[in-house]
Amino acid sequence: MPRNKLAISYVIVLHVCIAVCIEPITTTLAIGGGIAAIFSAVFMKCSFTECCDNPYVALNYTGLRHDLNSRLHGQHLVIPTVLNSVKSHMNDADPQKPLVLSFHGWTGAGKNFVSQIIVDNIYKEKWNSKFVHFFNAEIHFKHPSKVDVYKDLLHSWIYHNVTKCERSIFIFDELDHMPEGMIDVVIPFLGHSMQVDGVDFRKAIFIFLSNTGGDLLVKAVQRQWENGKRREDIKLRDLQPVLEISAYNQQSGLKKSKLIHRNLIDHFVPFLPLERNHVRSCIIDELRRQGISYVAEETISEILDELRWYPEDLRLYSKSGCKKISHKIAMFDLIR
Repeated sequence: MPRNKLAISYVIVLHVCIAVCIEPITTTLAIGGGIAAIFSAVFMKCSFTECCDNPYVALNYTGLRHDLNSRLHGQHLVIPTVLNSVKSHMNDADPQKPLVLSFHGWTGAGKNFVSQIIVDNIYKEKWNSKFVHFFNAEIHFKHPSKVDVYKDLLHSWIYHNVTKCERSIFIFDELDHMPEGMIDVVIPFLGHSMQVDGVDFRKAIFIFLSNTGGDLLVKAVQRQWENGKRREDIKLRDLQPVLEISAYNQQSGLKKSKLIHRNLIDHFVPFLPLERNHVRSCIIDELRRQGISYVAEETISEILDELRWYPEDLRLYSKSGCKKISHKIAMFDLIR
């Protein structure tokens, strides 16, 4: 039974019992004490275990803005889109629908990293929070023959966990490897309905991560470079329609999906391929994380040369983004 209904029932029963047994003054004191005890129990519970309330679930907007601006490199379209959409959704006490974001781009461009930043700045327990739910299509939904079973399990999982916390977040990685049509099981939870079977899903967040459309983004950025224009001049409106069409038509979990057909995805977020200067910034960040204060520029260049680049003759964009950096650094004998 929800906590508020439990409290109301407790007070009603207590009131009826005491009204029969004792005088009005004592009754008033007893009811007041009962309510105080209930609130005290709730407070004590949230003091020792994670609850779906502040300070366990609350947006740290300053932290989110700082992390996106200082730790994410080469993604001028991602930062304002994520920052503004998450802020608007979390600050709205009565949102019209769940926030649904679809991240697209090459491996290592920052899709998982941004998901982590969002989680870290909403949930006090970060990835350990029981309100954060992560699915990898290659692990959790790897057998196409079991799609119906997966659908039932996923539907039940989302329903029961939002029952526990309206501010739950659900992240689906490797969506391009999810069986076609399976993700549509979440459709009942993503609309504008006030409640579904007594549960309000409008405060939840859903994030889809996919490599689908990554090649189109590379072509768009390279075309910008060939025309002598800055990548920072590319607008979100130039790429969102391309990503939407690509996601709907290419082989992936979103192919022919009703999620797209019914316009339930709020933003298709493009993660552009990373250039040499962006990956260099990732190397500096990783060196600092490992406690390495100084590395010669020559060594950083050698680390960069260990990565694969596209196109091979121009070496403009890292094929793995920043994903393999820690392993490449480990190849060098660096003083800590």
